[in-house]
Amino acid sequence: MSTSTLFTVIIPVYRDNDRLIKCLKTILNQTVSLDIIEVLIINNDPKFRISLPIEFITKLNLQIILEEKPGSYAARNKGIAQAKGQIFAFTDSDCLLSENWLKVAYEYFSNDKRMEIGILTGPVPLFFKNPKVLSDAEVYEKYTGFTTESYAKEGYAITANWLSPAFVIKEFGGFNADLKSNGDSELSGRISQKYKIVYSPKLIVHHPARYYTEDLVNKYKRLLGGAFVRRFHGKPKEFRKHVKYFIWRRYRFAFKKFFTISLKESLAILKVCNAINKGAWEEYKSLINGGETKR
Repeated sequence: MSTSTLFTVIIPVYRDNDRLIKCLKTILNQTVSLDIIEVLIINNDPKFRISLPIEFITKLNLQIILEEKPGSYAARNKGIAQAKGQIFAFTDSDCLLSENWLKVAYEYFSNDKRMEIGILTGPVPLFFKNPKVLSDAEVYEKYTGFTTESYAKEGYAITANWLSPAFVIKEFGGFNADLKSNGDSELSGRISQKYKIVYSPKLIVHHPARYYTEDLVNKYKRLLGGAFVRRFHGKPKEFRKHVKYFIWRRYRFAFKKFFTISLKESLAILKVCNAINKGAWEEYKSLINGGETKR
């Protein structure tokens, strides 16, 4: 495998300058040569100016590119169109990469002589602002974190920790730019029909747990919006049934926790589930009345 511009790391950014800087520091600390890494930062807000320390400009082969179409998948597609690397490495601006992230990927792809790997993924453990004092949202996230190993077995991957040969992404035409959520499920599901989704426990990306309940409410609104666009547009009765089942599952999850964890954590989860379900019903009414999906 040639090492000239081997990896293009594609990072969509939406008003997240401070956490982007922390993410880029973990790229600087990669154990592979920085000479084989291209970094494309896709600014998804034309009104927001990304400001970076000079060390990133001087030490990294880095470009900041604007994508005005709202949504992280549209932003990733802009990066794909301009990327020069042989391997596309996707992550998010709030993520922290393990120092061997690209080294592990290099070893896997170098040994893939038959070019069977469509997506390489790995664990996405959560970290907390203060592990000793969790917010209600962090307690919820503690018990609902990413299950990327089982997800990979089902033929899917998430863009927080996703590496693919450039030719695979181009073969499938990139992400669905009209989606603001579930775009990673949609593309990885198609790729898994032809190529392998490989999970490596050594390919680690750390992701912050959401601290505010409002952020979790918005997350699930995005997920429902993605499901609506992909599966239920023009099918209001089916979508209503889907949302009701979603709400029921949240409450089932919350009440089960009263028998397995502390009362304090159980109450925190129930409080968060109430907020999520209220937001889900609001989003249902908005979408069936022609509202825009959330970003």
